[in-house]
Amino acid sequence: MKNLNFLAAAYIAIWLIFCGYVLSVARRMANLKDDIRRLKQDGK
Repeated sequence: MKNLNFLAAAYIAIWLIFCGYVLSVARRMANLKDDIRRLKQDGK
């Protein structure tokens, strides 16, 4: 039973890390889109 608790903790940790990574990538993509939009406006 003790090993099952470690397995559940590892499963939760993996999902938290994955969700954090996805949110980080989404934030960086939004920043890049803003930069691209701003550069296109400055170039006109």
